[in-house]
Amino acid sequence: MVIEKQLYMYLLDHSHQMADEWLKGRDEQQHSRYSIDAPKEVQDKLRMQHIQFTNMLAECVLYEYDPFKWAKELAHERENEGVSLLQIIQNFKRCREVCWQFIEEFARIHNHVEVTHISTWSFNLNSAFDIIIEVFVDHFHYADQEKINQRQLVAQLGVPIIPINEKIGVLPLIGDIDSIRMNVIQEQTLTKALSLELTYLIIDLSGVYTLDSTVAEELFTVIEQLSLLGIRAIITGIRPEIAMTSIQLGLDFSKIIKFGNLQMALAHLFEPKKKVRI
Repeated sequence: MVIEKQLYMYLLDHSHQMADEWLKGRDEQQHSRYSIDAPKEVQDKLRMQHIQFTNMLAECVLYEYDPFKWAKELAHERENEGVSLLQIIQNFKRCREVCWQFIEEFARIHNHVEVTHISTWSFNLNSAFDIIIEVFVDHFHYADQEKINQRQLVAQLGVPIIPINEKIGVLPLIGDIDSIRMNVIQEQTLTKALSLELTYLIIDLSGVYTLDSTVAEELFTVIEQLSLLGIRAIITGIRPEIAMTSIQLGLDFSKIIKFGNLQMALAHLFEPKKKVRI
């Protein structure tokens, strides 16, 4: 827990810098009542809320912190202020980017950060982001058609590939995966994995509780497409519920490289002189 405590303190110590970086980036993308031309009190409010958000993420590094209450309250506030969901989704995307920029910097200046640390942090923090985004969607009160549009917006944010090094990336999938979200995953995974020039992409399913045959087939298609690009996919974290459902539906994972959890896959890939086998 020593390194986690150090990261916790690092995020708290840099929360003001992260807020400034976030405000700078969002102002370059958006022109709204929350832009750089907004009143100082509005900018100060946003800065303080981002600092609180960073403190909450820091808690997620050390503890099983539940961001539900915080996200619900902020969702109602943003709705009352008339902020569009698209703008909120864009802001959270920028939050995630800034967060990982600072974590990567932390890893560079601390020689004792290991791959398993990065994988654990990526899972915990991405889980927190996904929960917050889902809560936001659930507490925005629109018509049914607009609810569908909201789910589509959330799906667009659901492909966070985390590079472990220059050859290995991790795609942690969290929550329910429907056809809309799977289509986005299928489209964006190939582009992102190729742009990162990955050799291996670990698709972690430990946060997925249901997987129907249609979505599973689309996942298999993604794995085959990655193979054509020279990128080897590895599945980790198949939950017992998914395993039992897969057998009932006749889904065949036998030809896919699998490990019980993310740490096992990373340990195998980093083991000297050992090749991954099916």
